[in-house]
Amino acid sequence: MIEDRRAAWSLSGEVLAYIALVVLALVLRIAQLDVVPMTPNEARQALAAWRVVYPDAAGAAIVPDSPLLFALHTLGFSLLGASEFSARIFTALAGIGLALSPLLFRDFLGRARAFLFSLLLTFSPVLLMASRTDSAGVWTMLAVMIALAAFWRYQQSGQGRHVAVSMAAVAAMLFLTEPSGPVAVVVLLVALLGLIWSRRGLDDDEGLMPPLRLPGRDRTWPWASGALAAGILVVIVATLFTMYPSGLSGIGELLNGTLRGLTTARPLIPPFFPLAITLFYEPVLVVAGLIAVVVLFREGFESLMDRFFLGWLIAGTIAGAAYAGSGPEQALWIVIPLAGLTSGLLYRLLSRLRDPLWYGVPGWSRWVLMLLMIALLSMFTVHAQSVARSLLTNPTIGFQLSSVNAYNMVWLIIIGLFVIIGYFLSSSLWGEQTTQRGALLGVLAFGMVTSLGSGWNAAVPNAGDPVELWNRNATSAETILLRSTLMEMARRESSGFPIVELSVLAPEDGVVAWLLRDFLNARFITEVSAAENQRIVLLPGGVDQPALSSSYVGQRFGVSSVWDMSSLQFPDVLSWWMQRRTRVMGVLSDSVTLWLRQDVYNGVQADASVGP
Repeated sequence: MIEDRRAAWSLSGEVLAYIALVVLALVLRIAQLDVVPMTPNEARQALAAWRVVYPDAAGAAIVPDSPLLFALHTLGFSLLGASEFSARIFTALAGIGLALSPLLFRDFLGRARAFLFSLLLTFSPVLLMASRTDSAGVWTMLAVMIALAAFWRYQQSGQGRHVAVSMAAVAAMLFLTEPSGPVAVVVLLVALLGLIWSRRGLDDDEGLMPPLRLPGRDRTWPWASGALAAGILVVIVATLFTMYPSGLSGIGELLNGTLRGLTTARPLIPPFFPLAITLFYEPVLVVAGLIAVVVLFREGFESLMDRFFLGWLIAGTIAGAAYAGSGPEQALWIVIPLAGLTSGLLYRLLSRLRDPLWYGVPGWSRWVLMLLMIALLSMFTVHAQSVARSLLTNPTIGFQLSSVNAYNMVWLIIIGLFVIIGYFLSSSLWGEQTTQRGALLGVLAFGMVTSLGSGWNAAVPNAGDPVELWNRNATSAETILLRSTLMEMARRESSGFPIVELSVLAPEDGVVAWLLRDFLNARFITEVSAAENQRIVLLPGGVDQPALSSSYVGQRFGVSSVWDMSSLQFPDVLSWWMQRRTRVMGVLSDSVTLWLRQDVYNGVQADASVGP
């Protein structure tokens, strides 16, 4: 009876813990989802669906390179109307699903480790940013986790329905999610081949998985049912349940993008960008993952899941560096296996100490050490940020000690001495294992919280700042002002209905086109002369006083901005990493000017948004 009560209490505690994770992940992904301007890629994908849902919308039809996002946007716009929220909500929910996806591996990893895996993904800044920017990479990785879980279950049960699910998920990666989806499939195949190679000579009595059933080697592999499930999924999603047969062209666009990405990099994306994103935003996870690998090698790497995570990590890192079309969201190829490896390390740190020399160590000792480490790291970070700010005042490229506040430097030294002395004192009192566990737990806890904060800042407050590494071509917050100005013009000119006539010289699949989605009478032009004598005109910001055969009043709005990474100098590195501050900031790369003909401008009240 007591054991049954303990099992029920344990289960309810696990459920409550997952509910807390879901609430946290939901708040982080839904809050202020509609206040951040759309990126160019988001705008293009959203416009492709909007012009199908609302055929009267201005602009030509767009072939999307993500049939899955096209289907989800179509559903969202049909139910909620076209907005930033309705365009992003499904991907935000998919981010929550991806954070909880380790539950699919609960039987293989164990309850505790599966929860720790989910905990690490919930606090991951890379996953948070990708979820909030409507990235198809989130759907790719969710399909990866589903495919893997179904594949493992087939190894245990031999039931063909698991193969059908696995093959359908792989088909989604190949034909539905994004151009880099086929590359993710290659990464998984390489990791699987590495697992097969590493299993040679390994006993199969671990209880983790029986001998692998693989296509071509196992005659019971249900090719027919798997191919049927994959084909049905691809056709249904691409054609919107057969209501839009032209949607199949999106599959060709996706595969074309995959081939193009083999040699052509995205604009403003430097080489090895996924690895750089991981190191920049997940430094603690990287260090913890490397420590986990070292520990596993010392223990013989007996876990098959850990072997697979290591192969995935190596293959994902290489693919992110070799595939020219990689973007920031491809850092998930590295982050997820790192989190899987780190979950094993975290489980070891939380497990009971088995060293017979230190049986008398109290159980609360590691928690005291963890709290002390968090306090020391907090103090260290405060003074390190002060040092970083002081380096910005250095007029030269090199490091000058005179520009650093001596008070902060002294405290950094003192804190370092506290860590060293405290380590030896704790080791002599409670043993090295307890000390190391407590210190590592403190570093992981501190790193998870601070990394989550950096992810939130990158996704919301700094979404328009190109100094943020994630935002290489950041959409300016002035686009929100442009949208509100246009809606104000509609209220004055046409009683609130966005039916005013506009002549627009801008790409039909960009951010400006998305801002004009409700304006049915917007007319996209290819040269300035086509807007001659029009009432309201939107022209590129570089066009000053255009010859439009009349007198006009204009106001300029920034659309996007960039930052030259080559301007980063040595004294800026620390402040850039910790505070996103540099001596050379971002500059506008694209802007538009809203021109009002003089008679239209004269009819606007003096407190209007548009001014001379």
